[in-house]
Amino acid sequence: MDETVTTGWGDFAVAMVGAAAALAGLVMVAISVNIREILALPGLTARAAAAVGSLVLVVVTGGLLLVPGQPGAVLGVEVLVAVAPAVVLHTISLRHRARNSASGRFSLALYLPLAALQLLPFALGAVLLIVTSTSTGIYLVAAGVILTVIGSMLDAWVLMVEILR
Repeated sequence: MDETVTTGWGDFAVAMVGAAAALAGLVMVAISVNIREILALPGLTARAAAAVGSLVLVVVTGGLLLVPGQPGAVLGVEVLVAVAPAVVLHTISLRHRARNSASGRFSLALYLPLAALQLLPFALGAVLLIVTSTSTGIYLVAAGVILTVIGSMLDAWVLMVEILR
């Protein structure tokens, strides 16, 4: 059997899909428990949507890494398509934060790099996969997956704990 760009990434993909699915469940519980507070604070629904969208991106990306035998360029296009909705949700969340935050500039100065740190590796890794069709781009995608799980954990904390302060 010929090696493909995803050879050796199966365990990583399965682990990240499991972690992201569990975290998505936690975020959904946090949203349902604190729905009144979330709806009362401007922009928090957009932040919750961005958190869920990011976790869906991790689950979808993990699933794509598990597809056997697909060429690197195809995987790159798939990851690029998968990251687009997450970028849109984070952009909407950024706009709401800028509009509704008392400290809009501070909020943007903090949230924009955090969002970029999560999503940029997906996009760059996807482009690298498309251009080179080698596994090099998967390392960037993997970094995006891990950073997105970390960022989503921070969002889960806000939706569960910080919202009640």
